[in-house]
Amino acid sequence: MSLLTTNFDSGTIDASTVAIVPAAIHGCQMPLTATLKSAAGGRAIQLSTDGGVEYFTPTVDTTSATMLIVIIGAPVSHIKFTGAAGDTWSVR
Repeated sequence: MSLLTTNFDSGTIDASTVAIVPAAIHGCQMPLTATLKSAAGGRAIQLSTDGGVEYFTPTVDTTSATMLIVIIGAPVSHIKFTGAAGDTWSVR
């Protein structure tokens, strides 16, 4: 049995500058790692626990000039990535 899995999803932020992703994608289970590759001012990763009605900003675990990473250890319903058009996000 391989330890590698395909529990991964990624995408590109469109002109709206926001991508909202259901947390239960491709069988991903907690903990999750949410990554935003962005150098945009105002870049953010936000979480929702109520079906995407309201979002909060968690503590960022890792940050650099071009990336934010948030480790999600508790169940959430949606992940919101805010950046610039063409920025990329991933969840694994």
